[in-house]
Amino acid sequence: MDATKSSSDTTVHLAAKASRYRWVILAVCWLAYTLIYLNRTAWSVVAVDASHSIGLSVAQLGIFATAMSIGYVVTNIPGGIVADLIGGRLAVGISLVLAGILTFAFGTVHNLGVGIAIQVLIGLVSGADVASFTKLLSRWFPPRERGTAFGLYITATAFGSVIANASIPALMARLDWNGVYYLFGVLTVVVGVVCWALLRNDPPVPVSPVPASPGSGGRLGFAAMLKNRNLLSLAAAGLGMQWATLGFLAWGNSLMVKSLGLSAGKAALVMVIVSTTAIGVKPLVGFLSDRLRGTRKAHLMILSGYFALILIVFGLVRDYTVLLILAPLLGLGVYGYTVLTNSTVPQYADPRFVGGAFGFANTAWQLGGVFAPVAVGAVFSATGSLFLSFGVLAVGPLLGVLLLLPIRERAVPAAVG
Repeated sequence: MDATKSSSDTTVHLAAKASRYRWVILAVCWLAYTLIYLNRTAWSVVAVDASHSIGLSVAQLGIFATAMSIGYVVTNIPGGIVADLIGGRLAVGISLVLAGILTFAFGTVHNLGVGIAIQVLIGLVSGADVASFTKLLSRWFPPRERGTAFGLYITATAFGSVIANASIPALMARLDWNGVYYLFGVLTVVVGVVCWALLRNDPPVPVSPVPASPGSGGRLGFAAMLKNRNLLSLAAAGLGMQWATLGFLAWGNSLMVKSLGLSAGKAALVMVIVSTTAIGVKPLVGFLSDRLRGTRKAHLMILSGYFALILIVFGLVRDYTVLLILAPLLGLGVYGYTVLTNSTVPQYADPRFVGGAFGFANTAWQLGGVFAPVAVGAVFSATGSLFLSFGVLAVGPLLGVLLLLPIRERAVPAAVG
């Protein structure tokens, strides 16, 4: 009797401790992801100035973003599998330290070929980072809380963009673009060490996993993923949405500067407003997704359709004041859907292999970052048209609406309170 009571007390104590520490896990994942996105957005801000020292043409401004995305896409699935095998803590720590060293090295670049090679390497070593965060959060947060957790966590993409656009122009005045990359490289290494020190792979008392969706097969492997209709549909639709998001982030500043004649500071302000909106939108979307019964499929379809529409509208605008007014509405499109795509992967995957499943989905999503900057660059270089450039971006989320149709989703019980 006493032994049973002692065991029960210990379980309660561990559960309470895990309940508190899950917020530490969330905070560390958020910090690391913010820095990752700051690094990814940095080139968009420095591109016009840096292009003179490297010798890039207008059509080549997006080439480094594409190079990094190529490396990232190649290692997304292997990186997710590594996270499943060695744990998210170690995987993300190694990933960030290596990425930081390479980011520092990029600051020394004065040659196009060397710059492309370093960006590809940064992508290659970064393949495990987001899969690791997804695996860690799915282990520490039960299904009924994942929308809220992911909604808070994914604000990191917005904060990273805000910090990049708000701080880099001032940093460049003091450090030049090379110094910006030296600084970010050192910060990335430091945050990698923090992740290794504070993250934990599993809570003391496991949370209840979402049952594997039909077709996952209960095993890790491409065959199981390819038989999972829900995961395939989510991956394909997310590719279309990320096409627009990553293409906009890579080209947004340059398009407004080159097409509308705005100063770098004015273009950056528009981007800051776009990203700041997401800071409020993402937690709200996640919070509501935890508390509203039914599937998230319909919500994703609405957000994806809205994204396509607001891109077209934004591309028609020529007045700077109107751009500032529309920027928050564009922010909802650029970032709003990401909470649902990311938090839904664990619902469709075998709980043991969330890292690999997310790597599989994210590989498809990141293909948007490989091809969209090149496509937008080609269209803008040929036409000089802001509208056509934004029209190219809008094709992605419009297709995303159609690609979500095959999903048959099992609803997650709503959170209470």
